[in-house]
Amino acid sequence: MEVEIKRVVGAQFIAQVLSEAGGYPLDWPEVARRIEARLQETAADEFEQGYWVDTNQIVPAGAVHPDLEILGQGLPEEIRSGLNWSGDKHFFFMLSVLRPTQPLPSEAETSLEESERTEEEAKLEEFISALPEMRDKEAAALIEARNSVVAAWLWRRYAADTPLAANSILIAPCCPIVPVEG
Repeated sequence: MEVEIKRVVGAQFIAQVLSEAGGYPLDWPEVARRIEARLQETAADEFEQGYWVDTNQIVPAGAVHPDLEILGQGLPEEIRSGLNWSGDKHFFFMLSVLRPTQPLPSEAETSLEESERTEEEAKLEEFISALPEMRDKEAAALIEARNSVVAAWLWRRYAADTPLAANSILIAPCCPIVPVEG
């Protein structure tokens, strides 16, 4: 099997883990140990973690609720009832702050050079616009929270007074981390 990498996307990591108890220093070996321990002690139920929630719609930029109780009460029942709200059960989430998309140029604005793009480049641009995972990112953060809605809420509170406050976000599971020996 041949694999061809067409795009690599990276982002600067926030130097702390955001959590309900406050931020703490990002220590990758310790985080790896905690993720592994959490995976061993609890069965993975992605539904209760809330990866299915459109966090940009449920916790939009600029709408920072004062506390978790108000946040939870403001959710529609079909969303609230499916999420973990236990303060004793937390998960790690990888949050990406997406770079705003650029509008596509009109035909009149397209130069001759741009109009000669290859079909492959056009397909790649189409994939990028359809899949948020492939978009350029401004930053990334590791968040420890009870569900994805709380993770988004923690980010919105952290970023409220920064240039990243209005950006869309993408929340994904934090997979196990394997230490690299050097």
